[in-house]
Amino acid sequence: MIWTDKALQDIVKTIPVTVRKLHSDNGSEFINAHVQRFCKENEILFTRSRPYKKNDAPYVESKNWSMVRAYVGWCRYDTEEELIVLDRLLRLITIRHNLFMPHMKLLSRNRQNGKIIKHYEMNTCLNRVLMIPDVKSSIKQRLIKLRHTIDIIKLTEEIQITTEALSNAYDKKYRRLNNV
Repeated sequence: MIWTDKALQDIVKTIPVTVRKLHSDNGSEFINAHVQRFCKENEILFTRSRPYKKNDAPYVESKNWSMVRAYVGWCRYDTEEELIVLDRLLRLITIRHNLFMPHMKLLSRNRQNGKIIKHYEMNTCLNRVLMIPDVKSSIKQRLIKLRHTIDIIKLTEEIQITTEALSNAYDKKYRRLNNV
């Protein structure tokens, strides 16, 4: 619960747009008094998916694979050492995906002669933020500067090294718990 609260505070502080709404599944990491209090204090509307309806947020669920599972797998990370490495890894992944990786966004969905026609926009998250008129120009300039200072190859190498460090931390915990 403490880690979730800390992560939410970090998200609200670091993303360049105002958080107006938080939508979660029904996991206990989100459905609790701490998150409710956080949302109330920050004037964030909190909504949740219907129980046992895992397809209520399919876009977010799809990101669980590309943004999380592809890098960290399915292990349970629950030690302080793992948290530190995981926090570092997720920050690196976020930088890579938000500044460099294009994402498809559904623009329209029309039915024509019984067939559904979808139109997508392909762009990076950074470019989408730069197009939002409500984002301050100082924030936009800071993001552009950040993008120009990062070497994608070094970033990718750092992600690989950090992924290995996470695996080593998990293996160390596993050996300790199983007396291997």
